[in-house]
Amino acid sequence: MELEYSDKNRKRSKLYIGVGVLMALMVAGIVFVALQASALIRNDDVVMRDVVVAVRDIPGRKPIEEGDVAMRSVPVDATNASAFQRIDEVLGRVSGVTILNGQMLTQNLLASSTAGQSYSILGPGEEYDPNGPDYRATSISVPDDRAVAGTLAPGQVVDLIVTMAINPEIGQTAEEAEQTQSELIPGPSTKVTLQSITILARNGALYILRTDLATAEKITELTAAGGQFTFVLRADLDDRTATTDGSTIDRLIDEFGFPVPRPPDFSESSAGR
Repeated sequence: MELEYSDKNRKRSKLYIGVGVLMALMVAGIVFVALQASALIRNDDVVMRDVVVAVRDIPGRKPIEEGDVAMRSVPVDATNASAFQRIDEVLGRVSGVTILNGQMLTQNLLASSTAGQSYSILGPGEEYDPNGPDYRATSISVPDDRAVAGTLAPGQVVDLIVTMAINPEIGQTAEEAEQTQSELIPGPSTKVTLQSITILARNGALYILRTDLATAEKITELTAAGGQFTFVLRADLDDRTATTDGSTIDRLIDEFGFPVPRPPDFSESSAGR
């Protein structure tokens, strides 16, 4: 007895075959897309760009050396449009922040604009503003014992305390000096003079500071007048302007109750001899 397939069974078989072929094509398409996304299949239409990347962590404020960077080829997109494309463009430049291993080097990550220069007046990513402050770099000498034990580093923000030898009789006539002598006497006077100053660089006890031009004039005058400078370190997020009264010897005596030395009285001991 022969078995005959009905038209209904034949159509059903063709339907199964068609569905199987369609599923196979879909799977092949998914696999192709996955391979292409994982770079296992080369896409000749992708445009590549050679950029400079860090090959090890580069600490902030460190001159970049040849062993710190290398060239890498990456697909062109907006994320690497500002990346350096030649190693010689970054060698000798100073990092403004910590640059991580594998990170592309861009202008906003560097502190200095000139190779070999250990600092930049403008901060990382900061652009020159013709309407902004007239920033300048100036230097002063502060010994370690008056500079937080010599632990200060570039990038930190400090306040400047100045101690001056004040003579109230300077510029007065003899009569005026005689009138004020009972109230004012020559002596040291200490005051916080400048606040929120950024250290750009340091060479031992010599500090390079970022200030505006008027402040640079004041620092120069205080130096010429024999002022003794002391740095006090600010907390990173503290941008407040503090108000202080300054300090003199007489104020300290009054505030803390220091006893004032007096000439000894030998009258009783002399009488008993």
